[in-house]
Amino acid sequence: MIFVILFSCEENNTQSMLSASSGNLNEISTVLSDELWDGIVGKTLKESFSKPVYGLPQREPLFKLRHIPSHVFSGFVTKNRTIIKVNKAATRNTNITYNKYAKPQLVIEFCGPTLSEITKQISKDRDSIIALITQNEIKEKQRRIKKSLSKDLEIKKNFNISLKYPSVYRVAKSTKDFIWLRKDIKSGTLNLMIYNASNKDNHSIESYVKIRDSISHLYIPGPVDNTNMSVDNGYLISTLKGVLNNGINYKEFRGMWEVKNQFMAGPFIAYKFDDIKNNRQINIDGFVYAPSVNKRSYIFELESIIKSITID
Repeated sequence: MIFVILFSCEENNTQSMLSASSGNLNEISTVLSDELWDGIVGKTLKESFSKPVYGLPQREPLFKLRHIPSHVFSGFVTKNRTIIKVNKAATRNTNITYNKYAKPQLVIEFCGPTLSEITKQISKDRDSIIALITQNEIKEKQRRIKKSLSKDLEIKKNFNISLKYPSVYRVAKSTKDFIWLRKDIKSGTLNLMIYNASNKDNHSIESYVKIRDSISHLYIPGPVDNTNMSVDNGYLISTLKGVLNNGINYKEFRGMWEVKNQFMAGPFIAYKFDDIKNNRQINIDGFVYAPSVNKRSYIFELESIIKSITID
């Protein structure tokens, strides 16, 4: 019993002594030899973790991979928040370790006896690893957002929900059933729309587009009279179902919006949340207008804000 207590204390002390992790959001340090990086293993890593994000007008990678040769992996480079290591081993497996060199930190290690076995292991587990890394990055983004939260109570008053978003966002329009939040950036704007829908909605793409277009027709005008934002039907909408950590079910939609004949367009990411208690569905729709610049980080910010939802 004394041994267990001492061991537990030692482990807790070790954790508390860890320095803070570092690294840009959605950046992964890949630790493997130059030979492996330049060969089939590196190619598999790039194809798996640097594939383009769907729903963006430009090709932008899901994660930025930064190669670190194994022989120089020491010192400050071990403090990066997300690390993927590749090693040869007798058996093929994937090891996941938290807070090994810094905190918070996620270290993933792909192992196998041959290059072929290692690439098979990466391909086998990449989807679950991508989901895990994405979850961690959203948590980190939400932590950063909390440093300067908006204290506006408009959303809570109108919808009886809470959403954690930066104070730089302002309420551009508000009614009993609709709120439009807007953040000005150098190249354009980031936007969030919040509105309710009947719980009888079947979550289909057609239903989502119909509701979204009707809402934007009412509240999101274009640059000249008789124009408004609408879904770009020439771009296939992707969907995904999931559950937040707080147990709220959602369906995600990603696609492109446009203002017809006005050369205005951009990506959107939207979520339908089931509010069973209040017999409704809550729609939160984020969209970006930022011509001629990359938009991956903007869509990621909107996703992180939306997934902070709690239903009161």
